Amino acid sequence: MNELIRVIDSAQDLEKKVEYYFTLAGDEKLSLLKGLGDQRSEETGVLLNAIYLQETDKEIRKLIRKTIFRLRSSGVKVEELRPEGESVLRKVEEARVNVGFLTNFDNSGSRMVMAAYEVRKNTFVFLNGDLHFREGLRELMSSPVDRRSLEQIVAAYRDNAREPAFLLNISPAYAAFIVEEGARLSGRFTDAIGSLRSFVAQLKDAVHRPDDIHSLPVADDVAPLSLHDVLRHEIFTPFSLSWEGIEEDRRSYLSTGGSTIVLPRHMMEEKKDTYLRDLMGRHDVASQVPLFKRLLEDYAYLFHRMGDHARYRGTLSVLQDETALDHAFSFFLRKGLEARQESPADGNLLIGPHG
Repeated sequence: MNELIRVIDSAQDLEKKVEYYFTLAGDEKLSLLKGLGDQRSEETGVLLNAIYLQETDKEIRKLIRKTIFRLRSSGVKVEELRPEGESVLRKVEEARVNVGFLTNFDNSGSRMVMAAYEVRKNTFVFLNGDLHFREGLRELMSSPVDRRSLEQIVAAYRDNAREPAFLLNISPAYAAFIVEEGARLSGRFTDAIGSLRSFVAQLKDAVHRPDDIHSLPVADDVAPLSLHDVLRHEIFTPFSLSWEGIEEDRRSYLSTGGSTIVLPRHMMEEKKDTYLRDLMGRHDVASQVPLFKRLLEDYAYLFHRMGDHARYRGTLSVLQDETALDHAFSFFLRKGLEARQESPADGNLLIGPHG
């Protein structure tokens, strides 16, 4: 706790003190606030007021009010909390540049999320995460960069993006959500999420969570595309469903049951359809449906970012129609069973600027 207070005290101005506070995890915030209550200085009161205006956690806000009350009770002059003070800090926040990027899934079932958050003028924290469809966040890199370096990194990734790989700007707040969601799924990098969540809570982006994707602005006269037209887009080309033991299922799916009799084509197709229906009810496959729904939500968002509003609405329509959702899921299930084996190089559609 004393170390946290020393770091806060070493910051040269109020903005940097507040900035540092919002990089802390929840338990570190609580520890810091308890220690600040013993500082007995007017500067501490000013800092607590500034933090209170941006803090979103109700329990922490309650602790800040109690700490301010303790300071006042000990004779320290602390200004009353005034809503108008928020505008000063908000202008600083709005002046910062934050960016987010997301790719579609490649042949190996992986995608990349990137984000950069300006922590002070021309200095960014750059995040780069590798996420797998089933496994979640597998790698996470974080490093400080200046504005020029950030522009060079983004330009290098854009140069490497070739259809059917897509790299699109997304809300920086939603990029953080993608990282957090992936960390929960994989059970890895969870220690890095607390400070990221606290910082992103201050952002005023339109999209923070998947629910926000469903209400993005679209003209009233834009009709949703059909499921067939939605799935024709190249963003879906690399993706197919996979699972442990898919090779054995693939052999069963493609076989004729070991019979020496060659079945007519329509009977083979009926057999495959039956196999698919049975497979969709099996736990290791059915458990991927929620993940598939999230894929469709994210792709709907990417379509909106492309300006393809008809396909955006069409994708959301699939999510709202169980029959259409089943058809879409079975489409990628069949695609996984019929896919040829890819080498690792084949599956990586978007290679980083450093190889």
